Amino acid sequence: MLSFRQYLTENKNKIPQGVLIHGNHILVGVAHGSDLNIEDKEILNKIKSHGEKHGFYYEGTGGPTDIKLPLFGLKSKKDYAGGWDEDRMKKIKENGVEPHNLSPLFANVDVNWNQGVSAVANESGSIFDGIHSWANSKHGPFASHGISVSKDHVEGFLSAMGKGTGRNWLKDAKQTKATPEASKKFLKDAEKIAWPENWNTKKRTAGPELLADKENEERNSHIVDNMSPGVYFAGAGHLNQVRDLLKARGKDFDFHGGEKIG
Repeated sequence: MLSFRQYLTENKNKIPQGVLIHGNHILVGVAHGSDLNIEDKEILNKIKSHGEKHGFYYEGTGGPTDIKLPLFGLKSKKDYAGGWDEDRMKKIKENGVEPHNLSPLFANVDVNWNQGVSAVANESGSIFDGIHSWANSKHGPFASHGISVSKDHVEGFLSAMGKGTGRNWLKDAKQTKATPEASKKFLKDAEKIAWPENWNTKKRTAGPELLADKENEERNSHIVDNMSPGVYFAGAGHLNQVRDLLKARGKDFDFHGGEKIG
């Protein structure tokens, strides 16, 4: 009888967004904003069994788009053991907010806009004011963990974005009124630099790229170093990053499928 790892190897074409196994951690790739589809019942049941034993964990703040995974019977936050980003907030509270901790603001903008990022659009002030307001509101990831984001934090974030881009993001943010259109365009402009089509092959030197990479490195390291055994759902790109992290550390892991990871 084939082991679970052997079975995954022989059926990797049935896992388009990938599955990574490291010890008792199973990471399942998800395309943000899309339904998770694992057609093979054997793979599905094995992952489900592991999650039922050790717990399921969601990414980010557990927004409605990524929380509902009916394949695993997961319909709301109460069906999960927790969120791996939310657990990391304890570390941020202890160590203080760094510029890269604000970089998720320009990740998956179209998807996240309707999950609270639109709170940046505060027409009574500038985009800078809107970012500061968002970061300290229920829509951001910090306030619910008792973390206060200062204007100095926002200035540090926007200043760091300027490296290698030829643009003064801090000046633009302070001078541009935070209409929905202008706010979303501002974030989309950053997203295009941080995540170009060739993001996984080009040399990453621009401010938004460096901020996003440092944030993701810390997030991925947190799963490997600090989280309990369980099933972790993550944007599929994280699986490649965790794979590279483990490879660099000389750690054992199994990576299966992932042919549709962007």
